[in-house]
Amino acid sequence: MDELVPLGLRNALESGQCVLFVGSGVGACARDKNGEPAPLGRQLAKDLAIQFGIEATETPSLPKIAQIVELRRGRRELEAYLGKRLTGLEPDDHLKWLFSLRWKAVFTTNYDSLIQRTYELSGEPQQTPVTISSTAAFVPYDPRFQVPVYHLHGTLFGTEKARILITEEDYVAFREPRRMLFETLRKEFATSTILYVGYAHEDLDWRMVHSELRSEFSPSSPPPSYRVALDTDPLDEEILRSHGIETIASSLADFAQGASDTLKALKIDPSRLDALKSSVPSDLVSAFDANPAATMRLLNSWTYVNQAQFQEAPNIKAFLSGDLPNWGLVARHLTFERDVEESVYDDLIDFATATTPSAGSIILLGSAGYGVSTVLMTLAAKLAADRAGAVFMHRRGTPMLEGDVEYAGSLDQARTFYFIDNAADHSTEIRTVLQRLRELGRPALLVLGERLNEWRQVHSRLRAKEYSVKELSDAEIERLLEFLGREDALKALEPLDHDLQVAAIKEKHGKQLLVVMREATENRGFDAIIEDEYRSLENESARRLYAAVSCGSSVRTYLRDGVLSGVLDVDIASLHAATKDATEGVIHWDCLDESSGVYGARTRHQVIAEIVWNRCVADSDKETIILSVLNKLNLTYYTDVRAFESFIRSDRQVDSIASLDGRIRFFEAACRKNPENPYVLQHYARMLLRMDKLELALAQIEHAIDVAPGVRVLYHTKGSVLQQLALSAASAEIGRKRMAQSEEAYRQALSADPKDAYSYQGLAGLYLGWAKRTQGEEQSEYVSRAEGIISTGLRQARERSGLWIMSSEIEKWLGKRPETIAALEKAVLASPGSPIARYLLGRAYRRGGELEKAASILRGAVESDPNEFRAGVEYAQCLVDLGDPYSKAIAVIRLGELYGKRDPRYVATLGGMLFVNGDFSEANQIFAAAKTAGFSFDESTRVEFAPGDPKERQNPWRLEGTVVKVGPGYAFLRAPGYPDIFCHGSKFGRLLLVKDMRVTFKLAFSARGQVAVELRQA
Repeated sequence: MDELVPLGLRNALESGQCVLFVGSGVGACARDKNGEPAPLGRQLAKDLAIQFGIEATETPSLPKIAQIVELRRGRRELEAYLGKRLTGLEPDDHLKWLFSLRWKAVFTTNYDSLIQRTYELSGEPQQTPVTISSTAAFVPYDPRFQVPVYHLHGTLFGTEKARILITEEDYVAFREPRRMLFETLRKEFATSTILYVGYAHEDLDWRMVHSELRSEFSPSSPPPSYRVALDTDPLDEEILRSHGIETIASSLADFAQGASDTLKALKIDPSRLDALKSSVPSDLVSAFDANPAATMRLLNSWTYVNQAQFQEAPNIKAFLSGDLPNWGLVARHLTFERDVEESVYDDLIDFATATTPSAGSIILLGSAGYGVSTVLMTLAAKLAADRAGAVFMHRRGTPMLEGDVEYAGSLDQARTFYFIDNAADHSTEIRTVLQRLRELGRPALLVLGERLNEWRQVHSRLRAKEYSVKELSDAEIERLLEFLGREDALKALEPLDHDLQVAAIKEKHGKQLLVVMREATENRGFDAIIEDEYRSLENESARRLYAAVSCGSSVRTYLRDGVLSGVLDVDIASLHAATKDATEGVIHWDCLDESSGVYGARTRHQVIAEIVWNRCVADSDKETIILSVLNKLNLTYYTDVRAFESFIRSDRQVDSIASLDGRIRFFEAACRKNPENPYVLQHYARMLLRMDKLELALAQIEHAIDVAPGVRVLYHTKGSVLQQLALSAASAEIGRKRMAQSEEAYRQALSADPKDAYSYQGLAGLYLGWAKRTQGEEQSEYVSRAEGIISTGLRQARERSGLWIMSSEIEKWLGKRPETIAALEKAVLASPGSPIARYLLGRAYRRGGELEKAASILRGAVESDPNEFRAGVEYAQCLVDLGDPYSKAIAVIRLGELYGKRDPRYVATLGGMLFVNGDFSEANQIFAAAKTAGFSFDESTRVEFAPGDPKERQNPWRLEGTVVKVGPGYAFLRAPGYPDIFCHGSKFGRLLLVKDMRVTFKLAFSARGQVAVELRQA
């Protein structure tokens, strides 16, 4: 039977370098639940026509029949029948043998899960199948242990939210995703041999696959190929041979039976496992022996910090230029300590030593360039050195998989720490992982890092304990100078005396740490430093590469070398050869997937990338580069999927395309790459909204809702578009109709998530915008509606800061419009029981200094609705300003306790008044309870209440006390008769706090408790 297996095919099969294409003809070697051959191809079309009563004058094609079913009955009915008909297929021994061989990859045009079922039935499969569909999200796989099964036309099984390509329109809509799979075949498997099974020569799928392969490889020829087919016309065989395809004249069953005698069943070469094992940290060798695939997948995405490369040479020069530190630098403590490190590490050790810890999370938040990543690495290395538990750090640019975290937690019953930088990119996965760890009872702590604005924008429901990495404190400036001096990196600062060095850094105090270090030491503007670096690159190819890489890094994403070579229109080898020397130290190439050798490029820091992209690259070049990058992305790669998502959701990046035509081409290309992604359409609509193309924006967002009618954020965007249409309408009547539609859209979003702060803000903005268009009673009605929805939002929403900003905007607008105050007065007279109108009017009176009138109005608001805690806080402050005892004001505030305790302003005011009244224990209970309320760091630390002097309540209250403790960036003060008072800082101007120093300060309160502000030496 050797003639059944030509030498070239045999060599490829024995080396595992063969790609298998599977068509519907394999159904002859499978049976359905009734014992009949699998209903594929023409038989499936006939069954479909009979099921739905469709008469055809000729032998029907599956796409045509499916199109008619969809038109007459609907898509769900079509896929439900096919799913039922293709469920339960079982392979025979011939198929089992076929999939006992090692394959480089499997491509199939079938919709069923027969291939996966065949692997399931194998006692000792050499590979684990991973289902990848042209119509579903990216799925990572490890080619060392897994085989990708690419469903070119989609699949009904094994993927989430996928659809099959079966109608003629489907093939048109998903042409680009299917092309990307064939591009993957060309680039990843170009040196492999191809074997086709299950394709008759007249098969529509065969003709489509054959033509697309030839097109993708053109002008070159596809790799050597073989085709198992029993009946092929000799002329067709000759034509196929000219195309590099040899025909094996045999049925699949006969081929399998004969070839099994020729081919040896190959197992994984033990030497391959030994080579992999040598790269595994010694602590994890036993885990590798038990489960090599899971261990290698874990190490592909996570660094085991306990045995990281601490012995490597420190990258101090690159670090000082803005790059991330390496483990060698961190291990030798060649950075400087940030104030926040001590507090965070105390929490980490508390978790490590807790008796019965549960899975939890903390997050470090700071602006770009504030050193969050360095702090994370420092803490991880310190935990590893102190042997506090197993420490893993997620590798940037790699998938974060629930299975990896679960597997890592199962390796050791000790405490496990997971460090995750750029946490916003994985917010959904983090929340899922944390919930899973809690369900499993695994003692684990997730330590996250992120830019503050990025974390707020993802609207994560994760309630992590927050720490803020702030601008440099005085103590940090001292440590920074010591660090720079130790590393001989003071440069322009070196000739200055110490005070002038401090002054030079404090001049840039509010800037990113990265910027402070470069500007202070080089005595030049940071932008100019980076621009000079860009201009000095020695060739145009290097500058163009730097620009393209900056395009990606400015939105925190890697760009794969295959994408960049396409942008520069050269092959990968030529790309590196032409730019390697010129971009050394400027562009960094990181291995993102060791198993498949995927490399991605980044700049040293996102801030640097933003400067290059915004200052150095011409607008016309930006449009060319970003469109070229988007077109070269292949969404069968994880790196490209992340890049695609980053580009789509970045308004700033999209807006760097100057022309409307260019932006439209950008989104049209994105829609072709991911045809049924509602978020692409949503961001398309948002772009059109920013460009004031409101009707076009409405059409796109309605299309998105048609694609995914259950997605909440789409209704919020629709509400925003309709809001602008309402407020810009020339006719008041049209405006009212649009306003009603906008209101309905926002309320649909709220019905899906009653805690969505942005929908409350949207409604409040809609009402306020309409109030600004109207006059008189209608104006006061809509102002009241705006404050009413804010009041509801403050009780219900997860994030409240935006609602307070909206309320402040209303307050400012009212303050400038006496006629609106008059309208509110009429509204209160007309509806005395309206708490919102009373609150608005009372607040306006109090801000205007009319305390008696304010108290009278606000009292009615509290009586009407005691749960309206904002009115209670305003009324209580009125009473205090009027000289009433704090006990009375406290009793008023407590009426709104049901909802008020979820608001930081309420907590700070209630706790502060209790404190001033001498009820210290009760105040402490209020502040302690607030720690579990889920306030953000800003909400917790923002000063919300500053009591007046007890003797003259209109004046600030200043106390005199003694410094009892000074820490890194904080201090505690003690005033006679009061508990210790916290101070945010250890130096104020020229006042450096030291123990036992006498100071005066203004007493204030945040949701965390009593705070000293405006310090002076006594």
